[in-house]
Amino acid sequence: MQIGEMVAIASAFVALAALAFNILKEGRSDALSAQAVRDKLDYISGNTRDIRDDVRALDRKLDDHAARITKMEARMDDHGRRIERLENVQ
Repeated sequence: MQIGEMVAIASAFVALAALAFNILKEGRSDALSAQAVRDKLDYISGNTRDIRDDVRALDRKLDDHAARITKMEARMDDHGRRIERLENVQ
């Protein structure tokens, strides 16, 4: 075997080693990227749950306030009628 052939074989091994290294590196990079995406999605999912719970609590408060306003309006109407009766009596 001549020196040129040995250099060619050595170059082929170096090229194959570099190719294998790049494939492994990309695989690790893809795995890290996929994990980062999963972590971000988990964070967003948690925030969405918190927001949904807050909206439900606000809905309950709005319903409570609406019921209280309705009661207050009924009392105001009742007081208005009483005042009118008192004015008519005098």
